[in-house]
Amino acid sequence: MTKKAGPTTKDRILAAAMAITYSEGARHLTIDAVTVKTGLSKGGVLYHFPSKAALLEGVIAHCLLQIRTRLDIHLAALAGCSNPTLRAMICVFRDVLEETLSLPVALLAASAENPALLAPVRAEFKLMWQSMKSETNDPAESFVIWSALEGLYHFDVFDLAPDGKTQLIECLTRLETMASQMPRKEVQNGI
Repeated sequence: MTKKAGPTTKDRILAAAMAITYSEGARHLTIDAVTVKTGLSKGGVLYHFPSKAALLEGVIAHCLLQIRTRLDIHLAALAGCSNPTLRAMICVFRDVLEETLSLPVALLAASAENPALLAPVRAEFKLMWQSMKSETNDPAESFVIWSALEGLYHFDVFDLAPDGKTQLIECLTRLETMASQMPRKEVQNGI
């Protein structure tokens, strides 16, 4: 009988860092706070993440992996539909609203701490944008929907929606409808 492996030490550290960022805010994310949350020694945490910047890089990479994994699941489900990347991004945000995916404000924390830490996020967004542009005849409309989606994310993160999550879900449903009604990009035949 094989024993099921639990989370690695690195995973435990990242989970603690994300929990701290989510519950207490980015300013409270320190190596010491992570040691308290994980019960690890400071040396144990520093072995995996030798600085707060390295810890933030790890949190960002972890968040991007979560987003990419969920995006790929939704892309597979939307295969053959128009504008699958944009629609999959909307589905990922619905997962966040429904709390089946937790994305703390780690990205905002990183930008406040060191804007250069957002380079992987910029690269991922660029890839997503290239996919979206390749799937539509109207990139501007896709970008408007994506921008609105990012705005909804910030309303959610900062708890700013005047009518709460219900309002965000209504707006998200409207964005889903808009994206689904956008025509598929027509492929030109080479003659």
